[in-house]
Amino acid sequence: MDGTNESIPENAVWVADSGVFIACGRQQRNKYTALERFAQRNEITFVIPRRVYEELGGAPDRSTPGQTPVNSAISNEWVTVADELDYTNPTVSSVMDDVRSFIARESNRSEDNIEKADTALGGVAAHLLDSENTSAICVLTTDDDAGNGVVTAIEAHGFDGQITFKDGFELISEIT
Repeated sequence: MDGTNESIPENAVWVADSGVFIACGRQQRNKYTALERFAQRNEITFVIPRRVYEELGGAPDRSTPGQTPVNSAISNEWVTVADELDYTNPTVSSVMDDVRSFIARESNRSEDNIEKADTALGGVAAHLLDSENTSAICVLTTDDDAGNGVVTAIEAHGFDGQITFKDGFELISEIT
């Protein structure tokens, strides 16, 4: 895989957080363009949880007129929004709870103050792995606690060796 950690399987589904896109800036910025090229070169479609989409969808006045960068990325097919999470799936809900607890412990914050988008990363990863349509996940986030929390929670639910955390800032640095 071009410009990434060798430990990420080529068939991995990349689940991305809002921090990666925010760190890239607007569509006209070279970091955003580099992320798009990276995705296209490596035939990656970043999957974002609905909560991440909602976080990224609120700034059209600061980007291309009439369209936010995330909507352009979706239109250009290098980003897709994950299906709505099924909270009745015990693996999904348990992973999300475990991610929230991990982040709270590591960051010394109340579980009530953990962003729902961070737990949604774990929910999407759990859903994809639990559906057996995906054998490997790479969670891409600029939040170390969230990335490590997702990996820890997913592995605790029996998906050993099927998840990798890639720091979004590192990826941006590698590809620009």
